[in-house]
Amino acid sequence: MKFHLINKMTCTRVRLFGEDLKKLFISNAWEESSFQDADYLLINSCSFLKSREDYFIQEIGKMIEDSNPNQKIVVFGCLPATNPKRILALNKNIVLFSRDMDKLISYFGFKNKEFSLSTITNSELTFMQKIISGINRFFLKDPNITLRLMKKNVFHVRISSGCKGNCSYCSERFTTVFKSRRIFEVIDSFREGLDMGFKVFAINSDDSSCFGLDNGENIAQLLSKLVSFNGEYKIAVSEFNPQGLFIKNINTAISSEKICYITIPVQSGSQKILNKMRRPYNLSLVVKKILETRMANPQLKINTHLIVGFPGETEKDFMKTLQLVRSGLFDRIKVFKYSDRPNADASKYSNKISEDVKLKRAKIIQRAIVLDAIKKRDFVNFLLNLKQI
Repeated sequence: MKFHLINKMTCTRVRLFGEDLKKLFISNAWEESSFQDADYLLINSCSFLKSREDYFIQEIGKMIEDSNPNQKIVVFGCLPATNPKRILALNKNIVLFSRDMDKLISYFGFKNKEFSLSTITNSELTFMQKIISGINRFFLKDPNITLRLMKKNVFHVRISSGCKGNCSYCSERFTTVFKSRRIFEVIDSFREGLDMGFKVFAINSDDSSCFGLDNGENIAQLLSKLVSFNGEYKIAVSEFNPQGLFIKNINTAISSEKICYITIPVQSGSQKILNKMRRPYNLSLVVKKILETRMANPQLKINTHLIVGFPGETEKDFMKTLQLVRSGLFDRIKVFKYSDRPNADASKYSNKISEDVKLKRAKIIQRAIVLDAIKKRDFVNFLLNLKQI
């Protein structure tokens, strides 16, 4: 049997899920082929934002138009779990899966179920990104830019899937159940990358701060193990929700110079908005913990995510977020404009913010973080925030 996989325009962790599925197909004697020759057409999908959902609906529509009646179309990833009706409205015969690998294995009848939960990935770069990548390759050699742009040089290790959170704006928590790997399993995958000669590693998870909560382990224990190997290598930690900063011994683990990058998605500078988002932390205490982390590891690049235009976000709330950005607490900031998602409680909230105001606020944040990098004369931070790479 032959398959054709479209695996792009999703977040890294969902794209890695697609790479895992690809490895399963090949290990079970399936052949990867062109679109025209495939028996099965597969597309991985994202639904984090309304704009991304619209993109995938359009791509699935194109796939239907270009396919022939003998080809089976399979859509997996986040969109089938968050808005299946919209996909089936295009064609009721499309086969839908979320991010449940066991169901995919059962449907395709795979006999060989073994695959590595570690991999490398790649993506097409824009012209500007190619220039930045070249500057880094020949001059800066910064692992943080390598992480963002030179993806084939990054070894990804998945440590868990799913999230323990209950954020009012999120529908992706419905796409998969929370499950952690054991520390010894992660270590085996990490050693695989070391043996292959990789120097930059990315720890991937929907929420790495929750790692081990289902099996008596925790992220501090894991990171302490990962930084203990000999050799020169760097580790980036993704999606580390702020409550993880209060885990025992976490600061000791993150203080290692081998931890070069961490994403701590604060989401807003207004405690009122954070409460409406159901983000379970006190912002002032989180800021204090981040400052402690900076003192423990001055070379660490700290990334955050911010949502602007959440329902009820006043100008005063937004100014608190802008003040947080201007404080210089973060090295890189990814800004998202709020959008209603299916089955998310926030989609039912009143006091919605107009798209024009969201766009204006997003641009103000983006400009502020770039100006902060210029003020600090930090060329790496400037590049990390340029065009939201």
